[in-house]
Amino acid sequence: MKIELTYRKIFIIWFPLALSWLMMSVEWPLIAAVIARMADAKYNLAAHGVAFSFALIIEAPIINITSAAAALCRDRESYVKLRNTVTVMNICLTACMLFLLLPQVFGFLVQDLVGLPDNVAALTHTALVILLPWPAAIGFRRLFQGILIAQGRPRRVTYGTVIRVVFMGGTAFYMYRQGAAGAYAGAAALSAGVVAELIAARIMALGPIRELKAVTVSDPARDFPMTYGYIARFYYPLALVSLLDLGVQPMITFFMGKSRFPIESLAALTVVTDLCLPDSLEPVDVPKILATAAKAAPSLSRLIESLIAGL
Repeated sequence: MKIELTYRKIFIIWFPLALSWLMMSVEWPLIAAVIARMADAKYNLAAHGVAFSFALIIEAPIINITSAAAALCRDRESYVKLRNTVTVMNICLTACMLFLLLPQVFGFLVQDLVGLPDNVAALTHTALVILLPWPAAIGFRRLFQGILIAQGRPRRVTYGTVIRVVFMGGTAFYMYRQGAAGAYAGAAALSAGVVAELIAARIMALGPIRELKAVTVSDPARDFPMTYGYIARFYYPLALVSLLDLGVQPMITFFMGKSRFPIESLAALTVVTDLCLPDSLEPVDVPKILATAAKAAPSLSRLIESLIAGL
């Protein structure tokens, strides 16, 4: 069946998803702000940043499953096979997380390579244990979100994100009031948020999943066999893109650990990449900004001209 695609329909589908990403961008600076107000903020911010970097690189292969689900889930066969694929990927990623937590492996990566001192390494290890549900919750949650998008219910994705932010903020505030270590509070907030969003997404996707399972005849417009091999060929470029994209932060973490003042640098990196630490903001100095821009303008102009000339 051919569906007329209008700008209005594009906006109706896109806007809730854009709003969802905007709300997700709030959670990281929120957690950093909470950790910064807890005891031993420097060490806990550094540990949180390192733990989250490892969690990001482990979840990277599954993060684009939303796109795959939105593109491929059209009937019972495609849903079941993609669900099975996600299940296997989640098991493998969780196994990678457990392997990383082995004392010998963790010690080599975090203390020998990154160079964290014992106290920060201990905080990082426990934070990663708390983050164990992270990759699997992300995988299944994104599968259900892709189904919601494919079935024309993008608003439910936004509702799930609201639930995630509420649970995340509530958990962070509770841990703050309990006097827990900041790295543990950050990890618990992240895990609680994604698990709550997963449960919400699963409930909201019950109807769409029933609709998919009711379609037992393959879509005649589909000109390819829905095999596991096809799913793998379709998805591996998406997994590779997210792996390259999210792999930048662990690399930066490694070099920060080898730099001068590594703990201070890692703590600052956590805050900077999460937007900023409100208490450390400087007032806007417009003349200074204009002077800096004027100073950089000639070099930037030459750079752009050389890039254009090379096209």
